[in-house]
Amino acid sequence: MRRAVAAVIEAQALRGAQSTRFVAVLWTLCAVLLCAALGACASDRGEAELADAPTEPVSQIESSDGPLLLSAPPAASTIDDDVLDSAARGVVAVRARGCGPVANGTAFAVAPGLLVGAAHVVAGAPSVEIEWSTSESTEPSRHLVDVVGYEEDSDLALFRTESGVPPLSIDQAQLGTNGAVLGFERSSEFVVSPARIEHYVSASGLWGQETTRSVYVLAVDIRKGQSGGPLIDQDGSVVGVVFAAIQGPQDIGFALSREELVRFLISAGIDARVNDRGETVIAAQPASLEEVPHGECRIG
Repeated sequence: MRRAVAAVIEAQALRGAQSTRFVAVLWTLCAVLLCAALGACASDRGEAELADAPTEPVSQIESSDGPLLLSAPPAASTIDDDVLDSAARGVVAVRARGCGPVANGTAFAVAPGLLVGAAHVVAGAPSVEIEWSTSESTEPSRHLVDVVGYEEDSDLALFRTESGVPPLSIDQAQLGTNGAVLGFERSSEFVVSPARIEHYVSASGLWGQETTRSVYVLAVDIRKGQSGGPLIDQDGSVVGVVFAAIQGPQDIGFALSREELVRFLISAGIDARVNDRGETVIAAQPASLEEVPHGECRIG
């Protein structure tokens, strides 16, 4: 049976830094299911069904209406190696410089010349660069990028680049799906973190109690530096954007849904939509986008 749940989760941003602790690294994510029937909250039917409790739960998120139970992350990725290799080419390491210690994150291409990453990674940084390699056999190259979209409420940022990173397809998620989070641990080692989508909630908090967003709760071992990285399914399509994880021994992560990603792209001036066949269509002219302010330094 579907339930309305008010859950308070101690969450950890996935921002890597060299030394000084960032206030943005320690967040509180207040997950609030706003509808008794979650189907009323989601635009995609595949996103609307609440997963049954895992048969062998290993962790849980306490709530006022009982716990949200989660099983252990998949022991290994079940995504085909060729699919993983193809998806990896569309993922880059992000370094934000000039706002205290270097902040590290991950981004991925959504259209030619445009990348999506996490807002908290680049908040206030006067210089943002990506590191990308065209293949495993070549040394990665670094490219400065322009911040042309920024939204603290959803924790998403949009970057313009001339590096030629190939775009990834974007699709809806299905609860219970095994996939993987792709990203760079502390902006160096590329990591594939096997993941399972266990719950879908409307969450408030994080950047302010008035903020509400559609979030997947994942059984996954997230690494620092994977913030902004894509959650992909078995086909290599992006079905979510990772932005936070539970503090402590539990393997729990959080990813923004396709609904949130498409809405953000539209707000940034991109022609983005889901067509009648359920396909995500993105048409963009990066050169027409202007740079935008992107927050303030959050050093503590």
